[in-house]
Order: sequence, then C-alpha cells, then structure tokens
Amino acid sequence: MRKLVAAIDLTPVGRRVADRARMIAEEQGATLTLVHVFDPAEGVLLAPAEMTLFKQTANEMAHDLADWVRGRTDVPVDLVIPSGNPTAHISRIARSADLIVAGTSSLDAGKVGPVTRRLARKARTGVLAVRRQPRRPYHRVLATVDLSDTSRQALDLAFALAPGAEVLAAYALVSRFDQMLIESGRSRAEVEKLHANRMERATQALADFVSDYPTVTPIVVSGPPSTALSETARRRSVDLVTASSKGGGGNSVVLLGTVAEEVMESAHCDVAIANVDAPFRRP
Repeated sequence: MRKLVAAIDLTPVGRRVADRARMIAEEQGATLTLVHVFDPAEGVLLAPAEMTLFKQTANEMAHDLADWVRGRTDVPVDLVIPSGNPTAHISRIARSADLIVAGTSSLDAGKVGPVTRRLARKARTGVLAVRRQPRRPYHRVLATVDLSDTSRQALDLAFALAPGAEVLAAYALVSRFDQMLIESGRSRAEVEKLHANRMERATQALADFVSDYPTVTPIVVSGPPSTALSETARRRSVDLVTASSKGGGGNSVVLLGTVAEEVMESAHCDVAIANVDAPFRRP
C-alpha cells in the first residue's frame, strides 16, 4: 500500500481512526491523508457569525489532531478539510488510495455509522472500519470466504493489512435447509448424517481453497453466515475481520454483499472490506 486515507471526525473515534491509520502507514511505508469533511448541515439554523466560529473551531481541532499524528510518526501526513457531503468528498479524495480507514459511530462504538457504511458500499477502494482503540498492529485476522474467487480478496487484504499476523480463513456452511429436510419427512438422524457429510466436504473444499496460502488456518463453521462468522471471530479472539464486498452470489446490482455488511455491523472487532470491481447496472 502506498497511500491511505483516514476519514476523521473530531470525537475520540476520529483519534482512534487516525492512530490505526498511522500504524498501518508505518507498516506499509505509505503516505497518510487525513480527511475531515465540514458538513454545513451540522450548523443548520446557526447565525452567520456562529457558523463562522463553528467552522473555525472545527478547523483548529482538525489541525490539532493532524499535528498529534505527525508527532507520533515519520510517515508523511497531510490534512484535507473540504466542505459538503462527507461520503462524496472522501470517496473522491480516496480514488487513488489503497485503503480508506474510517470509524464506527461516534454515538455508539458498537455500531457502524452511516458514512462508513456508505463508503463500504460506494467507494472504489477497500474500507477499514475501526471499532477498537488501537494498541498494537493486528496479530490475528479472520478472513471470511465463501470458496469463490472474489472472496480470495478477503485473504489478500488480511495479509496486506497484517503481514505479521496469524491468519484464519473461515467458511460458514448454511444449515437452514436441515430443518426443511426434517419437515419433509427425513428423520433427525438422517439429517444430522447428511449435515456431517456436508461438513466433511466443506472442510476438504476449504483446505483446497487455501492451499496456495500455506500459513492460513482453515475453519468451517455451521449456521447463518454473519452470525456464525462473528461468533467465530469472538471465540478466536481475532482483532480484525476481512471480507470481500461481493461473494460468489454477488451481482452487478449489489453494491455490498449482505454477509459483508452484516459482519461489519456485528463483529466485535475492526472489519475491513475488500472492494470487488464489478460494473453496476441498474435493474
């Protein structure tokens, strides 16, 4: 990675985002651009003098944060403060970047804010949603895959963001059809045997899928993908989850796959989405 863009606000979440971006930039030898978008809508109904003061204070706080980051690193750090729509400006500035680093909600760190969610859907580059206070480089990463070629980008992003980390590849075997088989007249013992056979085939398929990644540990779980994968991330104490924006079931209409979006929302740790290029065609 040569260029990172960090979308910062002026809350503690913004400082968390800037510090994680700084860590990644140091590991990658990349430049870092901090972007704070001044949204005029935040100052609606303010008198002109108050709006000027509001904008001036925000500008000073953003510069203070940039100076704080510069004081902690030797990598080049720029600051851009446009005014207008945050998603549009950040996406435009990040067109030539390798990664956008953004935060979770400033109101609830457990939730992904609307700007980060829109960036994950619309930006041309990958997006890292920072949920936790960074204290060290990532040491254990869970790459979520569905055995499609597009999901390999989740593995590639894991190695790019955490070159020295332990990487796990997790595949979730959907189990909702088991109950349908029982209702169709199959005995529970038959269904359990069929499920065990599917698990064995999935385990072999995942082993084949990651054969080009000899250091990766494959993990097959059963259940609804987003729930099973998020729970696996928690039980394995990973500090980063990666996913591709589209999996094997993605199409040109979908901007961000359901599993990727749900994992971004439900995971306990940071989540990075690898952008999968695909032409968008309106239905």
